[in-house]
Amino acid sequence: MARTGSNPVITPMSTMEATQFAAEQIRKAIIEGHFKPGDRLIEQQLTDMLDVSRHPVREALRLLAREGFVELKRNKGASVSAVEADSVTEVYNIRVALGKLALDYLMATEDRLSATDLKRLEKLANNAVRFAELESQEETVHNDLEFQQAIIDATGLQRTIRYFSELTGDVRRFNNLLGVVYTDRKGDAESYVMKLFEAIRDRNLREAHAIWQAKFAKAAERYLSIIERGNSDGASKII
Repeated sequence: MARTGSNPVITPMSTMEATQFAAEQIRKAIIEGHFKPGDRLIEQQLTDMLDVSRHPVREALRLLAREGFVELKRNKGASVSAVEADSVTEVYNIRVALGKLALDYLMATEDRLSATDLKRLEKLANNAVRFAELESQEETVHNDLEFQQAIIDATGLQRTIRYFSELTGDVRRFNNLLGVVYTDRKGDAESYVMKLFEAIRDRNLREAHAIWQAKFAKAAERYLSIIERGNSDGASKII
């Protein structure tokens, strides 16, 4: 093998890298609904599918259990977690808090929101109105998540960015699993995206906070209503 000094140019995947790889692949399959709530996640099958050893798969399942995607039970192994009302409430409460933190930071001084970031938000806000006219809601959902993340990204606060981004996986899973249908996309685009952009542009912190809170409260309410009615497989209500 070619070498540079005493170090090989190509090195094998470490256990940590293999664990992260396995976790990413399993998480993606759960978010996209390929692994459904209640499905057993058998280590040997996963090692064969991912072409990694058993230890990284075991560690990946433990990591995903901490994230809430997987449930581990003694003598029963791992299975895909159900979407519960408490999980939805927790995820949205955290996203609300992180968003308000981001808005506070961006509006603390005039120079924190760059012209480039403001232009990106304006483009996404305009897209929200435009995509609301399309028959499919897929572009609307994707654009809305990107708009939310763009606000967070504009802060440059790495922990806030990371935590918010990680929770987006939960939101995508809620949406895919619960099958939310957005019946007033134009109204939502105007009330919760365009008006939020305008509040940020005009440095109206109180208005931005109010819209952000209302936007996420309505989103959580949609999911909780579906869980309450029991209209979706794999969703449950904590009693």
